[in-house]
Amino acid sequence: MKKIILFAILAMFTSGAFAQGLGFGARISYQSESMMGDGAEYFADETVSSGFAAGASLLYHFSEMMALRTGLEFQLNEYSWTKGKTDFSLLFMNLDIPVLARINFTRGLFMEAGLDMAINMLAQGYDSVIDEWNDVDGWNTFQMGPSIGMGYTMWFGLEFSGRMTYGLLEPGEDADFRPFRFQIDIAYWFLK
Repeated sequence: MKKIILFAILAMFTSGAFAQGLGFGARISYQSESMMGDGAEYFADETVSSGFAAGASLLYHFSEMMALRTGLEFQLNEYSWTKGKTDFSLLFMNLDIPVLARINFTRGLFMEAGLDMAINMLAQGYDSVIDEWNDVDGWNTFQMGPSIGMGYTMWFGLEFSGRMTYGLLEPGEDADFRPFRFQIDIAYWFLK
């Protein structure tokens, strides 16, 4: 009986999504990330990464007021700092998968909240003493955290938004810190 009820609820949401329409768009973003926690002093207190992301988004409409946004975004972030006379850099490339509930307050203004998941595909470090890039040992492949943001979609499909994400998992072995990211997105919906 539980399976039938679950299937009925799933079918209702799925049919609602297709009845209201399925949105598809492209997205680019600027990202700034910092590490929070006791172990973050390894990065130096003032260290903030700069990065960019690009990808595709899907928007499942349940009603005019409610939707679910997901997609795939490739992220590239770099941390750079100096300790003493040595320059350090960390470079990360992630495949990001946001799953965000969207509430439309008006025709264009919306709020999003949900879970942001990332799969690390590249983690490399550099220091000026050895003057070469090497893989970062012990960096976790999977990261996730809650995400919240707001934005506005124009009538012709151009969208501007911003959101914050706080990592729930430590990114590396014995790493007593977690990432906190702020990003500004520009998207264009080909179908909305």
